[in-house]
Order: sequence, then structure tokens, then C-alpha cells
Amino acid sequence: MTPLCYLNGALLPLGEAKVGVLDLGILRGFGIYEGLTSFSGEPFRFDDHWERFQRSANTLGLVIPCTKDEARNAMRTLIGRNTDGTRASLRMLLTGGEALGGLEHVPGRETFFITAAPHASLPPELYERGASLITHEYQRFMPEVKSIHYITAVMLQEKRKAAGAIEILYTSGDRVLECATSNVFMVKNGTVITPDVDVLKGITRKVVLERAHEAYRTLEQAVPLSAFFDADEAFITSSFKDIVPIVSVDGRAIGSGAPGPLTRDLIARFAQYTSTYAAEASTPSRVHEGVLA
Repeated sequence: MTPLCYLNGALLPLGEAKVGVLDLGILRGFGIYEGLTSFSGEPFRFDDHWERFQRSANTLGLVIPCTKDEARNAMRTLIGRNTDGTRASLRMLLTGGEALGGLEHVPGRETFFITAAPHASLPPELYERGASLITHEYQRFMPEVKSIHYITAVMLQEKRKAAGAIEILYTSGDRVLECATSNVFMVKNGTVITPDVDVLKGITRKVVLERAHEAYRTLEQAVPLSAFFDADEAFITSSFKDIVPIVSVDGRAIGSGAPGPLTRDLIARFAQYTSTYAAEASTPSRVHEGVLA
């Protein structure tokens, strides 16, 4: 069947979904974005994603032209139409819409669309043997907003691939921040640590902190680059990658140079949580992690 897209309140064939050339997202890169995954047809932690999407919209003065329930139901429809329902990758974007004078945003003209495609799994060996990062000195503009501004990340992809790295680790001075499309964690003496400021706090990051807190000490704090290189273990998190062990950065081994036991335990805990998520989230009376499903 022809895949569909949800665009400004309508479901239409993906190939027919268009954004105008006068849209502020095209002209000025003015817009916000969410990337979600789904399990068994249910958008994963949708309420958390929507809350962050709303915060980003409020910061930029954007008006979301649909309700939360309308967006959630559109995602469920797209998952059922565009994928086999096992797992999907979803993208939700909101731009400023048609600009006034090529620059000014007019509230009410926004462009809003959602896409869904089959989830593209990473090679299993990345989870079994670990992956590597390369560093780059960069702090994103308005890091608390998940904007569509990814110029630096796009330009660094050839360098990343040439190095055989899975991600680019952004640093600022002597601080570790985040990766281009992931959050980063380190483990030291049994404590799980992740940067807390000047980063986008991901939803998978939030879930991992919840799972880690069940068994380990967790800290959200500044992470010096020297401390990161001295970590016992490291890993990254994202909606499309889940938890990936990191065994080297810029060619320097992290810990033993292999995925550590705490990282492996968190991968198992995360997998257990996601395996039952869809059934629990679809039960109206079920409340999990403080979010009404």
C-alpha cells in the first residue's frame, strides 16, 4: 500500500505531501522536531514527547494546529498503514509556515506533519561489541529546544563515517555535552552519570535514568572531558538507537574497551520495559512513570 503522511490535519499519500517554498522552515530553518519510536503499534512515551514538543513550540512562539490526541491517533494510523506494526520510526515536525516578508512568523500559518517508516535497526554487533565516538567542539544554539537546525551534524557525517564512529560527541571547553542525535552517559564506580545543562534532555535518556535509579546511584551533573575518558563504562541513548555501549572515543579506549556489566544490565532493563510497554500504555486506567496513558 502507498505510505501515508499526516499534514495539517489530513492523511494523504506521502509522495503528495508538500511544504511550500515560502515556508519559514525552508527559508530560515525555523521549526521544531520530535523523533519517536513505537512498539507493537504504540508510540513510545508519547506524552513525554508531546510535552517536550509543546515546550519547544512555546519557546519559539509556534502554535501546534492539532490536539495531543489527534497527533497520537494520527501516529497510530500511520504505523498501521506504513509499517508491519512491530516497530516504527516516527517524525513530527512543526515549522513557522508561510513567512511574511520572507522572515516574519505569523502565528496560525504553521505547517505540521508526521511521518512513519519501518524502524531501521542498527547492526547487532554494535550492541554486543560496542561502538565509537569522535569529538567535536560545539554547543547547539538553544539546546533545550529540539529545533530543525542540524547544519553542524549534517556537515560532520562524512568525518564520522570515515572514522568508523556511530556518533559525534559535542564538547564545550572541557565539558562533555551530548551527541549530534543522542544523549551520552558514563559510569564510574557504579554510578550512572549524564550531563545536565546545555543539552537536549532526551526521552530515552529519561527512561534510562528511571531504569537505572531502580538499582544504581544516578547523577545529572557537569561531566569534564577528562572524567569521561577515565570512565569505567559509557553509552549513548536515543529513540532510534535505544542504548548503545561506547568503547572508544577519538581512538582512546573507555574502560576495558568492551561493553561493561552495568551497561549490559541497563540494556536488559530497557528491553524488558519496552517489551510490555504497548499493552500497558493502551490500558486507559494504567499510569506508568507518572504519565497517564
